[in-house]
Amino acid sequence: MFKIITNEEVGPDIFKLALKYDQLPQKPEPGQFFNIKVSQELSDDPLLRRPFSIFDFKSEEKRVEFIYKVVGKGTKILSKLKNGTELDVLGPLGSPFSLNNMNKEINLIGGGMGIAPLFYLARKLEKQNAALKVYLGAADKSELKFFENKFSQLKSEIYLASMSEELTIQGTALDLWLKKLEKKPDFIYSCGPEKMLSAVEKEALRNNIIGEISIEKRMGCGIGVCLSCSCETKTEDKKNKRACVEGPVFELGEVVLDA
Repeated sequence: MFKIITNEEVGPDIFKLALKYDQLPQKPEPGQFFNIKVSQELSDDPLLRRPFSIFDFKSEEKRVEFIYKVVGKGTKILSKLKNGTELDVLGPLGSPFSLNNMNKEINLIGGGMGIAPLFYLARKLEKQNAALKVYLGAADKSELKFFENKFSQLKSEIYLASMSEELTIQGTALDLWLKKLEKKPDFIYSCGPEKMLSAVEKEALRNNIIGEISIEKRMGCGIGVCLSCSCETKTEDKKNKRACVEGPVFELGEVVLDA
């Protein structure tokens, strides 16, 4: 059973959802997600669950946290739910980020709500003594304030970009990363809009930088049955992979992205 303990607005139409659970089939890892049924009181509208990447996980408190933005009917319903509401939740699901970067130079590049899954990852990397540089971009400063406060609690260098005003720079997360990139990192992780990921991937591969991306796809079932989140790979056989099972985390250059 999952029960809402926090569902509060932390930015413009951006909410922090914290759930208390009784038990989990396995410990969630950074990059994985949960599928949440947002329809309530015997309703099947909306029918499909909504996937939410893990923002943070606290095993000692039996607590898992998500950050979401109200963009449609499902998230609008979710934003109205009160503390104590029980939710029908599946997870953790998907393939996580790799965590084998002890004592390495790591860059995290997040755009918009793609910033959310990078925080739990950053906490894990910090415990591995990784040297973290965090590049965050969004439409405006108000969308970044909550994330800036959270990442500032970690031992990392934080740089911010906004499309509407100058922070570290005025522009995208990619513009920010390229502007501040002085030394090639050992590894990068990135999450955000697919066009941003495509551009990050192109620049990284051009500079022989290795890393992983987490892609944002519509996941109808979350368990690989409906195939709605299939994406074409760059392997010779071009066999499709499902973002909800083989992903949502992929190596740079592994899948075809919308440019």
